[in-house]
Amino acid sequence: TVIIYEGVVESLFDYDYAPFSTLVENRRVWINKSQEGQSDVEFLREEELICALQISSRSYKPMICYQVSDKGRELIRHIPRREKEATHEFAYMAGSRELLKAVWDGDAYWMQSASGYKRKSSITDTEDVSYVSSAYVPQCLRYGGRPTLSNAHRAHESGASATDNIRDHDLDEVITLNSVSIIVAEYIPFGANQIVQLNNNVGSTERVQGGFISSEIDDGSAETSLVISPELTSVEILDYTLTNHINFEAEIRFAEDVGVVQVETFGISLNAEGTSFYGMQLEAVMERIKDNISLDHLARILVDVQQDSSSIVDSVISQYQRDLLNLVFLGDAPNRNKVNLIIANEITPHLTAEEYMDKGEYENEFKQVIGDTRAAYDISEHDTLVFGA
Repeated sequence: TVIIYEGVVESLFDYDYAPFSTLVENRRVWINKSQEGQSDVEFLREEELICALQISSRSYKPMICYQVSDKGRELIRHIPRREKEATHEFAYMAGSRELLKAVWDGDAYWMQSASGYKRKSSITDTEDVSYVSSAYVPQCLRYGGRPTLSNAHRAHESGASATDNIRDHDLDEVITLNSVSIIVAEYIPFGANQIVQLNNNVGSTERVQGGFISSEIDDGSAETSLVISPELTSVEILDYTLTNHINFEAEIRFAEDVGVVQVETFGISLNAEGTSFYGMQLEAVMERIKDNISLDHLARILVDVQQDSSSIVDSVISQYQRDLLNLVFLGDAPNRNKVNLIIANEITPHLTAEEYMDKGEYENEFKQVIGDTRAAYDISEHDTLVFGA
């Protein structure tokens, strides 16, 4: 994965890449993975040009080692020298024939040679796009209260002078979606007592509900001032029952890279069973308002939603719940994985489920947002359901 990504960055491979959540030595890390590159590796296996051996890592996770087969070596002899030299330029240390290999140091990947040369890979640096979203809570989770507010009037803010920081400037858009809603879900240890405490924390029972919330701890309670980061979360209560559930809107005000504009508003639904939903409706992505949303851009937005939803909910749940999450996720709760549900009114091109599962460009596009595809079904003449890992 790291070698393929480095080849894409060096413009050697004409692949797209997108953020992908994976475990590295029991840590969940976002890496820029090329689904097209992985698909081509699997094609080489099918053609018996490379051999594969599955082994276990030090953390007892399955991993696959690859080796060129005799059939593959014979084919390599016919590759033009010019093509080989282009590969050598990024595979070897500059000015030598020392092969670079990917090494994980616990925080990042490095491209390292036998003589000690190394440079940091940007594979773990996720990218941002400008977008505008509104809070979304499915009607089946609502129990009265006012409807969520729309940011459609602000859709123009993600276009015009707004930018992204995507390093690959030649994205191949194979599939686009119209009128997209996103729900990210996870399980958090909850119960009636925790819901009561949560309702008290966000002021559901007070005359003035909600307001700005921060996870900052006040160490000087007798002081008359508190200096904190301006990166706050604004909470507005939609509806609640004291011991069973709460639905609220949360507007994120986190700093982004220069030029990146993100109007990020979540609809959050938490209940006593522990099922937690974070929903948003996309009003605009870059210069595209409502429709023609690229899956390449959507993959970057999903990373934002997963990371920022953890920050929001961690600021309102109890310390006991945060301790339980850290226990379950081995001290890495902020990077915990979640389930993505993407709903769109229309998909272009509109094909049958079987045609989407083509082991090629369509399936690779879906893999960017839902992981490895498991199955696809036509549930009506106009509706298709695709399951990922």
